[in-house]
Formats: sequence, structure tokens, C-alpha cells
Amino acid sequence: MDPVTHIVSGALAGRLLHTRFGTRLAYALCILAAWLPDIDNFVGLNPEQYLLHHRGITHSLLGIAVQALALTGLFWMLHKAFTPVKTFVVALSLLALHLWLDVVTTYGTQLMAPFSKVRYDWGALFIIDPILTLTALGLLVWSLRSKEYGRRIATLGLALMLVYPVAAHSIRTVVWESLPKILAEQGIRSESITVSTDFLSPIFWKIILEDGTRLRIGSISAIPTLHTNLDLAEFTRADPELLARLGREISFFQTWAWFAKWPTMKETPRQDGGRDIEFLDTRFYSHSPLARRFLSRDQVPFTLTARLEPDGTLDGFLYNHHGQIIAYAVTN
Repeated sequence: MDPVTHIVSGALAGRLLHTRFGTRLAYALCILAAWLPDIDNFVGLNPEQYLLHHRGITHSLLGIAVQALALTGLFWMLHKAFTPVKTFVVALSLLALHLWLDVVTTYGTQLMAPFSKVRYDWGALFIIDPILTLTALGLLVWSLRSKEYGRRIATLGLALMLVYPVAAHSIRTVVWESLPKILAEQGIRSESITVSTDFLSPIFWKIILEDGTRLRIGSISAIPTLHTNLDLAEFTRADPELLARLGREISFFQTWAWFAKWPTMKETPRQDGGRDIEFLDTRFYSHSPLARRFLSRDQVPFTLTARLEPDGTLDGFLYNHHGQIIAYAVTN
């Protein structure tokens, strides 16, 4: 989940708990604990390291326990109102809330790091959910303005952080169960059907249809009145042997293959006889109406493009890191 949502969750907790500590420093504790795992965005990771380690050790069960201890010690030194047990419980609870809000997205979180690199994702929410964020922000403002009901409203906001992903997942299940009938009515067949989050989920959901090396992506609304004939974008599944070969030459390709969930490839010939092969993780590709109107395929993050010479030698590669295209040269 995005940093704004995490910070809002901490502010809501601060609104609820600052009277229990008797100091407004409780806001700082709660906001810092709710955000702290994302400190891995600011430790100088290069793009490959970012794929490997973002939502890694700082987002693990062991990691949040260490962070809770560190916050407990820090705030105990700042103010004696932060008694160790109470401070540790509050810090650990908000750190765990951070993990929850990340695990429910499709990005993937290494909960068992450093003992395992498995990325866990529940797939209930898109990585950015404006519905959740704006609602929680509205409740925070309301709670701060209301002296009589402020703490109750803050409690409602925190409850929203827990309940909203569960409700979204339930909607996803309903959409998934209705999809075979919708596809049959439109004469669309597929070996495998998956429903994943899309921009503006839980209103819109991404459809992934897999048939051998072909992968088709569409968008469907959870609101029946918005159903239209499915417009499917077609992709070619990435060749694992090609990715493995490139990964033996440059570790970035091996890392990207580990990171990608639905990897695809698109080959484009160049005038010099070489070819560019674009590897795209369709987990981050949106086919919703708004995305198709305002975003292009070139803007899909975490896209890796191999530049091959006419003889197939890797000459260099391009990488889309948070919207910035970085060019890498390969030296032999």
C-alpha cells in the first residue's frame, strides 16, 4: 500500500491513543510505527536491489519485532510516559497493520525474510487504492475536528483498514465465480481464468486468461450495469529459457524473473538487424477504462527490455524504475 495510507493509519491510531499516553508525542510514535517498514525506500537500493529487498526484511515478522523494540527504546528515552510494555504493544500492532495493508495487495511481501524469499500476496487490493485512502483520510479529518466523537471516528477508521480488504476479497470471489458464465455468453474460451486487482478495485477487476504461451488481459466491473463486451489485450508469455539465459549473463534478468508474477514478452526488430525484447509483468498492467484512456503500455512500471545484437548477443538493456527509464550497457 502507498505511504499516505500507512501514515493515515498511524495518525488515526494517534488520535485514538494519545490520551492513553498523556502526551501528543504518541502521534509521532503511531505514525512512525505505521510507516517505518517503508524505510527500505530510502536506504540507497539500486533498481535490482529494490526488486530483491523492497518489502523484504523490514516487512518481515522478524523485522517488525526488531523495529518495535527500537521504537520502544527511542520513545522511552524521549518521554517516560512511554512505558516499555505498552509502547512495544502499540508499535508492534501498527507495524503489523503495515504488513497487513501490504500483504492484501498484489505486490508481494517477504513475511519470512531473511529465512525465505517467498513473496506473499492476498490480491484483494491494488497497490494504490484511492477509495480506501481517501475514505480513511476523510475519517481522520473528521476525527480531529470532532471533540465529542473523535476517538470513536478514529476507531472506525482503523476498523476500515481491517475490514475493507476482506470486503474487497469477497467481491473478487463473487466476480470470479460469475466470470465463466460471462465468458461463455461472449464466446470466449480459456484454459485458465484468474481474477486479480486492477486500478479502482473493487469496482474494476483484472481478468487474466492463460492459454499455452498466450495470455489475455481484460477488465470487468463488479457493478453488473457496467458490464460490457470484454475487450482483451493479448500478450505472449515470457520464454523462461530466454530469461534464464539472459539471467546467466546479467543477474538483473534472473532477479526480474523471480519478481514477476505474470511475465510476458514482446519482440521488436531494429533497423540494425538486432531486436528489442520487452519483458513486462502484467500484474502491473491495467486494462480498466480509466487506465486505457490515460495510461500507455510504455508507462507500466518494472518493465525490462533486452537489446540484442543480430547474433543474439546481449548489448544492453532498459529498465522502467518508477517511471524513470534507466539504460544499462553490457561490457564484455
